[in-house]
Amino acid sequence: MAIVDTDKFSNRPFFQRLGFYMPFMIIVGTMVPVMIYLLVMKSIGWQLSTLDSNGALAYSAQTRENVTLYASSNTDAYFKGIGGNYEVLLTPWRGYFSSRKLSFKEVRNASELSKQKAGVLILPSALSLSTEERTEIQAYRAKGGSVLSTWATGTRNNKGEWEGWQLLESMGVRVLGEIPVTEDARNLTLTGESPVSHTLPAGYRIWMDKTSELLLRAKGDMVAARFMDYARINDETRRGEGAVVYSESKGGLNRTAYFAFAESTWESHPISAFNLIDDTIGWLARQPALVRASWPEGKLAAQVIEMDTEQEFQNAVPFADMMRALEYRATFYVLTSVGKLFPDVLTMLARDFEVGYHADIHVGFKGQPANIQEQRIQNMKAEMASVLPDISRINGFRAPTEGYDDTTELLLQKAGIRHHTADPARTEGRLPIFVKQEGIAMQDALIVLPRTQRDDINFSKQNLSVEQTRSELIDDFDLVVDTGALGLLSVHTQNFGPDSTFAKAMPGFLEHLKTRRTQIWLASAGQVADWWRDRERFKLSYGNSGRRVELNVTITGKTPVSGATVMVMLPQKGFLPEISGLKLGMPKPVVSRIDDYRASVVFGSLPPGNYAYQMTFSN
Repeated sequence: MAIVDTDKFSNRPFFQRLGFYMPFMIIVGTMVPVMIYLLVMKSIGWQLSTLDSNGALAYSAQTRENVTLYASSNTDAYFKGIGGNYEVLLTPWRGYFSSRKLSFKEVRNASELSKQKAGVLILPSALSLSTEERTEIQAYRAKGGSVLSTWATGTRNNKGEWEGWQLLESMGVRVLGEIPVTEDARNLTLTGESPVSHTLPAGYRIWMDKTSELLLRAKGDMVAARFMDYARINDETRRGEGAVVYSESKGGLNRTAYFAFAESTWESHPISAFNLIDDTIGWLARQPALVRASWPEGKLAAQVIEMDTEQEFQNAVPFADMMRALEYRATFYVLTSVGKLFPDVLTMLARDFEVGYHADIHVGFKGQPANIQEQRIQNMKAEMASVLPDISRINGFRAPTEGYDDTTELLLQKAGIRHHTADPARTEGRLPIFVKQEGIAMQDALIVLPRTQRDDINFSKQNLSVEQTRSELIDDFDLVVDTGALGLLSVHTQNFGPDSTFAKAMPGFLEHLKTRRTQIWLASAGQVADWWRDRERFKLSYGNSGRRVELNVTITGKTPVSGATVMVMLPQKGFLPEISGLKLGMPKPVVSRIDDYRASVVFGSLPPGNYAYQMTFSN
């Protein structure tokens, strides 16, 4: 039997006696205080961190205890009377609260509403309401409560008879009619950085199922989403209408949000709808929210205008003259087999504008073998170099006929291409995206810029007049600005002759663009891609409790980031926050009003490092 020398063991240093257990004890010793802190903070109303799609890490005070789901007994009776089941419309809400692990109170009788503290009242497709119910709902609002109403709430009395839209109108919502089930406008298309949809990207689509509950057409103070077709084209008869609208009453007493659709339309795919509901309830509860803005310097949207420079290459000259008059550095994607035949024009374009590749010949890359695609990329670079002595800074690409595949993008990145202007269906939203490629650092990643506006080819298929084309160009542009998206307009040289419809429509469109220039960032495709990389190095986290928000900004990498912007969803209409540094020497950002419900916080040039601020809302 082996004999253990216990004296020798006891004389060993403490850390050696721990041996194998030392790392474990260090981890436990670190984690226990952290867990205790988080549990204590959660117990006093703090919510654990959440990361939204805009990259903002939020530690926000739990303000959703006073959420009431009103399951109207009269509406239940009405549905049973027509052979329906109100539970079908209530169940998605219960699923939402269960999924989010949020407390709420479900009440069925109007008398119980008066017992609820002012918070957020949800009226889920409560069609049939008695006079007493209407009175209690208005009393709830009068004491400062906010309301989220859906579909045709309040349109019938307790006998099931048609009552009209008066209840919704009293809350600032005007319903204009229905969208026929036969129409394609069944994509709920979201506004970016809106108070009630800020965790989802601009232009994000949520499909609305076809159900017996038709989609409705509404207007309100502000629009957070629209019903559109898959291509995100706005019906000209419904411009200015919304599918999600919101407002705050005069004097800021209460807030209203309205969904012009029933719960049955999103029940089968709830995840995106849940994010929309999160944002909406948070706004109704006056919870300040911050997001890392999509665009620099407080701009609402970005606009890129590019020309696919192919046949009729010389038509690039009048187009360049228009862009020069606009004082704008547009982007020209050059079909190199044609461009090399016009060395003077190509040299001028490279001198005054951004030049990118449009391949060697006008044939798409999609489906071609990798070796063929790689050879074509080498060919286009060689042909460009035969005219331009330095092509090292030419790093943009647009595939002919928008034909490309994963192999194309892999080979483009390998060849030094850093942005790819692609088709509208390439992204779920209307913002740039990084192409995920294994082993590629962020600064070398390929960025995709989706084409988000109809081009001359689209319009030519519609056989539009000059005036109609100009009007449609303006409508597409206004939608980009209003939704906070990337606008990317593509023009082709062969369709820009002096007598072409598009060339005649363009001046009127550019005049309109100038009227909104203070709201947009007019940039080249390469500038947008460069900004998107800088934006990725701008990290934002914040925690809020009541009217005070502490935010932390971190700049990673080795170079400064300029113009980074935080969009703030205001807890009270029209009242801007004040911001101050929590450490000595913090650069002072500029706070500006975007609209009644949002403010921008614009930072100057921030070198790599960490920055801490406090934001207060005095009113």
